Amino acid sequence: MSVESLRKILGSRKIALPPDEMAVIKDYVRRKYNVSCKVKLEREAFILSVPGSGLAATLQLEKQLLIKKCNLGGKKLVIRNSS
Repeated sequence: MSVESLRKILGSRKIALPPDEMAVIKDYVRRKYNVSCKVKLEREAFILSVPGSGLAATLQLEKQLLIKKCNLGGKKLVIRNSS
């Protein structure tokens, strides 16, 4: 198989890009709490993993505000402790 045929095959593939909401959630947490986090999409829910149970509890209290500010629409937000 030549390099050109590989380029042709890979070039025609559609690559799924992460939803914009994931970047917005990460940016919100980074700006407000100065902490990096991980966000993934599973079925119809965003899974937000943050370091530390204290931050996870604080975000849980702010969950509705976070959903509104990040424009999540009908998708659920699940907050988890990643440590």
